[in-house]
Amino acid sequence: MLQSAVSKISTFSAGPTPAETVLRGTVYDRKFNELAVSYRLFTLTVNPAELSDHRKAAEVLAPLIGGTVEGLDAKLKGSQRFLELADDLDEKKAAQVAALQLKGVSCRAAEARFYPGHTAASHVLGFMGDGVGLAGVEGKYDAVLQGGSFRRSNMPDINFQGQESLGASSTDLILTLDLDVQKRVEQRFREYLTAQGAERGMGLVIEPGSGRILALVNQPSFNPNYFWKANESNRVNRIYNHVLDKELIRPILARAAAIEREGLDGTGLLPATVAAPDYGFTSTMLDAFEKQIQLYGSVFGNWESGPSAPAQPDAVPTVTGVQVGVTLASLVNGGWRITPYVVDSIFDHATGKRYARSNEATQKSHVLDPAQSVKIRRELFSNWLLEQENLVVFTNEHLQLQKEKTFSKYSMQGLFVGLAPAKQPKFLLLMAIEQEYLRPMPSDRSYKKTALEEMGKELLTMFVKDAPVEVSLTKAPQKNAENLRQFFISKRLNFRDASVKVNEPVAVMPMVKGLSLRKGLQQLKQYKMKIRVNGSGRIVAQYPLPGTPLAGVNECVLTLDSK
Repeated sequence: MLQSAVSKISTFSAGPTPAETVLRGTVYDRKFNELAVSYRLFTLTVNPAELSDHRKAAEVLAPLIGGTVEGLDAKLKGSQRFLELADDLDEKKAAQVAALQLKGVSCRAAEARFYPGHTAASHVLGFMGDGVGLAGVEGKYDAVLQGGSFRRSNMPDINFQGQESLGASSTDLILTLDLDVQKRVEQRFREYLTAQGAERGMGLVIEPGSGRILALVNQPSFNPNYFWKANESNRVNRIYNHVLDKELIRPILARAAAIEREGLDGTGLLPATVAAPDYGFTSTMLDAFEKQIQLYGSVFGNWESGPSAPAQPDAVPTVTGVQVGVTLASLVNGGWRITPYVVDSIFDHATGKRYARSNEATQKSHVLDPAQSVKIRRELFSNWLLEQENLVVFTNEHLQLQKEKTFSKYSMQGLFVGLAPAKQPKFLLLMAIEQEYLRPMPSDRSYKKTALEEMGKELLTMFVKDAPVEVSLTKAPQKNAENLRQFFISKRLNFRDASVKVNEPVAVMPMVKGLSLRKGLQQLKQYKMKIRVNGSGRIVAQYPLPGTPLAGVNECVLTLDSK
């Protein structure tokens, strides 16, 4: 009863209590795994001047906040001002403090935002500051997540089912992302970049027929729990804002243009030759085809928007990763240019209903003749078809030159595009990396291209084998108890700011879950962290989670179980 009571107040003291504040809505993936969740914390404050017995107060408060009775007694006796003894009490401990009914002792409630996946999908989620969403979906849909009524203008993509407004209580956001897919792509991508000595890259997994984004990866990444530690470069959403050289997909575009030129009655394309590497198309002719399929079109209507075509007629058009993904999807989905999206639906706690995305919300336009587009889909990727694996894979790399005043900047960009299954693609995987060309590179450059392709094939096979499933929702989901436990562990660990060079590679937390304690300690020894061990047996949980950057982290917690 005490825990229930304390959850309904913002402050416990001798005076009147204000009304309960509504916690910020939770952000879920498509399977209702928590991506961003709010908790109510309590700060324990004491006015020593109001205490009748300092020693007695120390004896009952010390077990709740940690520390010794003697130390707390000395602190209370040595001050006449308000003291904040703890700022991370949960509702259970706040209820215990309330039950003491000590004059001069109060618990003040505050809201804390937690991202259980840490770096996972950080560029989609964004981050908060001073209770306000500042980036990603946290920023774009701040009015929805804050709590309080909102109208259709705040969520134009959602079908309100005749309601004028929603959000009288709190509202949760359900994304199209699949956390399992997201983590798998991020992990493999980081491993690849580390092996190649590269730092920058991007990845996108979308359903070409619907535009739903299943995973979006940007490297370097950041942890939204500590977003202030990340530099501006790490927070850039590269898939929407970083320029790729269109030469990377020139072979695909030239082949698609040639199939369209051949028409429905064509006998089939001849192989490209040295004399006609682009099937006889000139740059001007290819530019016209690129504009027809809207390669340079803006990708609006989502939580992020890419750059539009250049305003100056003579300016060189640029293309981003998401524009490439949308364009390639249109070549295999029947000629539709579909704007990708990440918000699937919302759950309104006041009405107890889930409100889905409106059928008219997805922006679609035909960029190819329907009949012609079917032929393009059948013939376009025949050069890159892997029949045995039932995949289509395309890999390319290009040396990019950027002129900056009197200097020139070189970089090598690599691209992987994969589709699965081959005949009726349900998944499109796009990955791009960038490396400074003048840095030392492996003598066997073909290995890098092969490794990128092998990674892409592995991921595509996994998508088909473990295809994401739709999860229905009949009632409001309960908050994940394990995420709450991890949150309080993270609050109580001592994080210190480490002077890490910006360009210096940052170590990440290894996977030790499933290992024996001895083997786990051997792997963690090199990171020089303080290690806390709970339980006995094999490691069943770890914090920080695998893949978390260890800049500023000097302690970890391992949970063991003998079962």
